[in-house]
Amino acid sequence: MKILYFCTFYHRALLFRQQMNALMQRGHEVKAFNSAQYGEGIAEKFLSVMDEFVVHKECWNKYDRMLFFPRQWKIEKELQKAYDIGAFDLVHAHLLLSSGYSAMRMKKKYGTPYVVSVRVTDLTGFIRIPYFRRMALKIIRNSSGVLFLSHCHKQEFEKKFLSERMKDGFAQKTVVIGNSLELFWQEHLARPRKSVNHSDEIRLLAVAKIRPIKNLTVASEAVEELNRRNIRARLTVVGEVQDREEYERIRKYEHTDILPFKTKEELIELYRSHDIFLLPSVNETFGRVYAEAMTQGLPILYTKSQGFDGNFEDGKAGYAVYADNPQFIADRVEDVLKAYAEMSEFCIRNSRMFFEENIIGQIESFYKESLARG
Repeated sequence: MKILYFCTFYHRALLFRQQMNALMQRGHEVKAFNSAQYGEGIAEKFLSVMDEFVVHKECWNKYDRMLFFPRQWKIEKELQKAYDIGAFDLVHAHLLLSSGYSAMRMKKKYGTPYVVSVRVTDLTGFIRIPYFRRMALKIIRNSSGVLFLSHCHKQEFEKKFLSERMKDGFAQKTVVIGNSLELFWQEHLARPRKSVNHSDEIRLLAVAKIRPIKNLTVASEAVEELNRRNIRARLTVVGEVQDREEYERIRKYEHTDILPFKTKEELIELYRSHDIFLLPSVNETFGRVYAEAMTQGLPILYTKSQGFDGNFEDGKAGYAVYADNPQFIADRVEDVLKAYAEMSEFCIRNSRMFFEENIIGQIESFYKESLARG
């Protein structure tokens, strides 16, 4: 297959290139088109994936963010300059509206079928406006396949936006496939851990960019609650500071430590020196850090009805928690401590479902089935 990845944030995530490389190793030809705002630039850590397989164009300004159609027309103009769309077997639009709209127009013009991913931002943005809701449904009707990264978000989309007459056709071409782990985590799978000694300090870890949506203040408050219950606990937050006010709020908590961004080689040592992974994000498309933590035997606490929820039964790998309730989170930490060894073993054994060969095999099958429909 000859596949085109159609993105607006390829230059801010290594995941796309990881998938592309895995598909190319299976004999497929994969290219990417990525659009960005003028002057946005590319962080040094992403420069390695900006090569001959990617066309990156800064082609819209800050005002175009709110002007949907002019922005899309600018993107489409550069897309058609960059590639012969008709030469591809399939286009994968990685956002429902901003990529899916143009993929639908390219299908009409060149006949190339497309599949579309639905992310959490698709459920909270333009789709809340009735006109764009109708457009989103049209994009889905004309697509050959729809990919969700989360069972919860698929259920939410069905409940909020689908009419009864659309549900059968939607179900037939829809899959839920999470993100794959980097090979590094597969190659450094840990051994199961023993029970945590309650007399020791319980060490919780959060790995995330420091910004309000990651809800790290609630995580910190949950750890304070544990200490009020005479359970010695401490939270380590690891990540790039993207919101200074949020950083200042978090650093005031007595039992929270903040560390800067770490490479995966540094991060694995932190996973191994902590006991529980806690990240009660307000919104999360998938949350690959939860799967990383599982490979190191850490039970995980993740947000109810967000990205990672639905992969496992509650109480197996950890617990789904209410993002706005530190007392509830503290209760679940206590529950984890009661069954720690069993959860740690479950996490390591079941982290294999996120290994690259499993996820890429599912994506490859999804593409082939979508082409058959297309």
